Amino acid sequence: MIDEAEWERINEEMQAYDKKREDIIKRSRDIQKNSKQAIFSLHRGDLERANKQIADALALAQELEPTIRENPTLRNGSYANALEEWAEAVLFRTYLEEKRLARMSEMPLLNSDDYLGGVLDMTGELNRYAVQRATSRDAEEVARCKDLVEGIFGLFLQFDLRNGALRKKYDALKYTLKKLENTLYELSLTEALGMKREADDEPEPAMDAGGGDE
Repeated sequence: MIDEAEWERINEEMQAYDKKREDIIKRSRDIQKNSKQAIFSLHRGDLERANKQIADALALAQELEPTIRENPTLRNGSYANALEEWAEAVLFRTYLEEKRLARMSEMPLLNSDDYLGGVLDMTGELNRYAVQRATSRDAEEVARCKDLVEGIFGLFLQFDLRNGALRKKYDALKYTLKKLENTLYELSLTEALGMKREADDEPEPAMDAGGGDE
């Protein structure tokens, strides 16, 4: 009455799927870890280490890609989150090196959600970087960061984002842009005050001490 062989096969398939899922989760953590470390390295100015960490993360993602293609439902979750973190690292590196927003086509493993999520996360790194540059009074670089985030914000206005991870990150983008505007404004005030102090500290022209004809 019951095909027990069929049930055994179903059980084996489920166990094999769970094993693949556990492997994806475990190795995705390594992708995410390398990507986070790469971002940290970039903030410290250690480009060589960051490049290695980004390359290591990519190699791990590529190793998992065949399994993902065979089991598309395994893409969501840990693997997608890891790719998003990797995208954030690549986007941040590209800005630091080339002062531009990297294109999605430069990161073929990504889908649209991965890329957009990475872009939104990267704006937070730009804000932290801008604060760092502001301490060195690099107004030009702070303005460049603000302009890029403002441009990204404008591009996102064309999307009708529904409630979800991307929507939450987009909502945070508004505050990131505001922080950058405030940083630039405060920096301009500091520079203006510094210029005023320099002007105030300039010595008065020496008066002619010589007397007139008697």
